[in-house]
Parts: sequence; C-alpha cells; structure tokens
Amino acid sequence: MNKQSFGSFVRARRELLGKSLRSVAGEIDMAPAYLSDIEKGNRWPPVKYLEKLAEVLCITQEEQLSHFYDLAGEIREGSYPDLTEYIGKTDIARVALRKARDHNISEEKWQQFIDKIITPEKKGD
Repeated sequence: MNKQSFGSFVRARRELLGKSLRSVAGEIDMAPAYLSDIEKGNRWPPVKYLEKLAEVLCITQEEQLSHFYDLAGEIREGSYPDLTEYIGKTDIARVALRKARDHNISEEKWQQFIDKIITPEKKGD
C-alpha cells in the first residue's frame, strides 16, 4: 500500500470538490503551474498558502486538517507548519517534547496523555 503524499491528497480533495486546478490556484493567489508542481510532488507547499488552501479545499474536520498538515510537514522534511509557531513560543511544549524523545515515549503513552488532555475533568476533582 502506497502512502499518500501531500500532492496526491490535495489533488484528490480538489477533484472530489469538482474544482479545477486553475480555479483553486486562483482562489489562493498561486500560479497554476506552481500548484500543479505541488500536486505532482515536485515542489514544497509554501507555508503562507497552507491555511488558505485548507479553506478552499473545505478541510475543516480536525482529523482531516491534522492529516493535511502532517502531509505538508513530511514533504517539508519534518517542519510541521501548524505546530512550529506554537512550539517556538511555548517553552514547556519544547521541554515536554525533548523529554518524550529522550525517554522514547511510546505511542500508547502519548495516547494516554492526549486522552487526559481532551477528557473533561470530573466535578470535584
């Protein structure tokens, strides 16, 4: 099974919406040839276009949006544009990530941490 690329994700989403490459490029103020190169995997998606591209492609669900940014980050060699600013300005997030890396925290431990963050606290706790 081939892993989906950012470009193939963008193309599939654009086609699902019935939008032409030219119309999407116009909506995000990008040259159609550049967007074509992104879809083919020949260019990186510029960070300044990602938010608008997600909007134009109607990517609104958190899971889809995370997938979109993960694919963009992978093509950008691990620079995840939706997280870079937050990590850069939040000292404790950098500390936490380094500790997790240094202690080789498992996926299971990360999931427990995430579950704890998103589970509403019980009254009286």
